[in-house]
Amino acid sequence: MDTNILRSIFIFNSASILFMGLLINLLESHLPLLIKSIFLYGKFGIKTPHQIATKFEVPKRWFKHFYIVCAPVLTIALCLILYKYLCNGYVPEIVLTLSDMLLGASRKPLISAEDAILALVVYNIHCWKRVYETFYVNIFSDQKINICIYLIGYVHYIGLTLCIIGETEGFVKDSHGDVFLHKITPIKLVCALICLWSSYMQLKTNFILAKLRKNTHGDIVSLEHKIPSDGLFKYIAGPLQLCEILIYLMLSVILWRASTYHYVTLWVIVNQVECAFLSHQWYRKTFKNYPKERRILIPYVW
Repeated sequence: MDTNILRSIFIFNSASILFMGLLINLLESHLPLLIKSIFLYGKFGIKTPHQIATKFEVPKRWFKHFYIVCAPVLTIALCLILYKYLCNGYVPEIVLTLSDMLLGASRKPLISAEDAILALVVYNIHCWKRVYETFYVNIFSDQKINICIYLIGYVHYIGLTLCIIGETEGFVKDSHGDVFLHKITPIKLVCALICLWSSYMQLKTNFILAKLRKNTHGDIVSLEHKIPSDGLFKYIAGPLQLCEILIYLMLSVILWRASTYHYVTLWVIVNQVECAFLSHQWYRKTFKNYPKERRILIPYVW
């Protein structure tokens, strides 16, 4: 059977987050502790440990692991495309076989070489920035996450890399393609710049969050959550989530001809909207002086 497994995975992830999000938002008090322990983590995690759930938890700081793995994967993918088109190199058989397995043997060469290069350049900058953030900016507490959430990080980055590579001209059997950089339209260049700006704003936001846990000398003095008030936090509760959504929406415009990649964007939007909503609700319940005018994700709107 010629099945697009990656598309099914990202649709399943999106549907699962949407379904569980609705349950948590509307019926949290009626849900079993086990279900809440699996889904909720970080500052809005369950304080009462569940005997079974705790056996399948790992430190939240392990998030940095999949950036260590996936940043080089994205760099290898970019080098492979550059080697293919600039050096007239060959595509390793394992890449074609893996793409056939996960995207289906009937996949089409929908993405042009120049669009794939532009998208992978942006992704490399973003992902290596995330490596820097998780090692040198973020201050992680001792909170835990379910191992399923941890593993989804690997599925996400490796999956999106294959979604791009597997549908690029020259990476589908019997297809050919050439690089024509002049075909990169001004709109796509603007989208790439918005991606980089959003990634930079994420970095600034993480500096703001880290500063809340340091003293004036830069020493870590607390792991407690406080109300951030600088940068985009003046307007919304989820600037990290807003920037992430912008990055993937802009990359969907760059890769508009793709078939599978847009399901990655769908999954990111559903996930990040739920994270922003939960964060906003948590701040409102936890801090009496939380700004009432602050929105969830869209300044002045929602």
